[in-house]
Amino acid sequence: MSFKFKIIVLIASATTFVQASPIDWKGSFAFDSYIMNDVRRTSEDCTTADGSQCINNEENNARFQTMILRLNPNIIVNDALTIKGELSTGSGASGVRGSRLGESTQLPTSNSVGNSFYTQSTRSELVINQLYAEIYADTALYKIGRFSKHWGLGALVNSGENTFDRFYSGYEGVEAQLKLGSFHLTPMWAKLHTSDQPNGSYDSYETSVEALYDNANRNLKVGVYYSLREVETNDTLYATGSQKTTLIDIFVKKQWDRFSLGLEIPMLSGKINNLYNTGDADFDTNAYILETNYKANSKWDVGLNAGMVKGDDGSTSSFEGMYLNPNYKHSHLLFKYNNRAFNTAGEDIFNASIVNATYANLFAHYNSGEWTWKMSAFWAMANEVASTGSDFFDHDQRKVVTAMADQSDDLGYEFNLSFDYKWNPNITVSGLMAYHIVGDYYSFANDANNELDTANVLLTGMNLAISF
Repeated sequence: MSFKFKIIVLIASATTFVQASPIDWKGSFAFDSYIMNDVRRTSEDCTTADGSQCINNEENNARFQTMILRLNPNIIVNDALTIKGELSTGSGASGVRGSRLGESTQLPTSNSVGNSFYTQSTRSELVINQLYAEIYADTALYKIGRFSKHWGLGALVNSGENTFDRFYSGYEGVEAQLKLGSFHLTPMWAKLHTSDQPNGSYDSYETSVEALYDNANRNLKVGVYYSLREVETNDTLYATGSQKTTLIDIFVKKQWDRFSLGLEIPMLSGKINNLYNTGDADFDTNAYILETNYKANSKWDVGLNAGMVKGDDGSTSSFEGMYLNPNYKHSHLLFKYNNRAFNTAGEDIFNASIVNATYANLFAHYNSGEWTWKMSAFWAMANEVASTGSDFFDHDQRKVVTAMADQSDDLGYEFNLSFDYKWNPNITVSGLMAYHIVGDYYSFANDANNELDTANVLLTGMNLAISF
């Protein structure tokens, strides 16, 4: 059978399948554009070093625009079987949804003569983030394939459902969703990583179970997520060697008349080989995440979001640092971006997490027809800092460093003002202004004779989101 004939048969088969199976397409298409002043948090011409908050002195300001296309096909095969998925722009290698405008522009010839005015975008990948079958049975709903998961408030296990979420908690395996009244039980087995040597020693696995009590009449959710993640000796998923970690994540959410409260407590423990160059270490950490909301009337919502996320103290015998999911943010500057990546090649500006911090975010939202105005004040302090003569852990560069000076725990304050304008039911235009009063934590240069002069950071931007 010739190659051309195979292609014809494949196209014909796909056409027949599409015609026979209804397809429901949903998704979003979004653009954003931002300007960030003093992205380095200092204007000094400093020297970068391990442990120092100095960022490479290339540019003090940043300008970036991104585009995200997300497609969610839903193919109904029959009453008992549905094929679902997610496709998005982005790079499968980086694992980040979306692309920066201009990053794939090239000349259509290798001759880069300056008067060649016919540039074009030659590469825009469409990545299959999810592709799985949902099988409906009398006993349970089964998922088989590549899918995402979400648990609790999304502090650790986060499916990235928001339009501008760049990440998602992805798994490849099988899951069964069992329901008995208000009780839900969801066991899962997944392979997280493997190599081209499928002998088992290059694999990473996860086995988990969710137990959730969800009573809609009482507006109450209580549950626990338990998972065991095992990385074999030769696997390179974490580039640290073997590990065996356990996650216990407790979740409670209660809704009263106008007030709602959510609490999530993720706890990680286990043993990890060569974690962040600290040698073999025990892993024992946790976080406390709180979300509240009070609906004062039909127009005003106010609330407080707060948390305590452990950091590591630099001890090489154990590791106590926890990094929350990069999607989970309440600020627009603090913890939102990897500031080093704006002036460092090979890093992603969106790959940043809340870590080593106690924070509080007081917010107020005003809803008036098509307009929603959002105001917030954010405060944070570091839980672990450097102390002269002792080892400390640099949570940005993920290294153990010896301290040459003392470091402040003040991460600073952030004030935000933004709006959403619903142009029509499918189009939302948003604007944002955020200002970070930089704390003395960022003046640390790990030098007994020198401190960095801090500079406050200003972010302004607009975005457009289209849902369908």
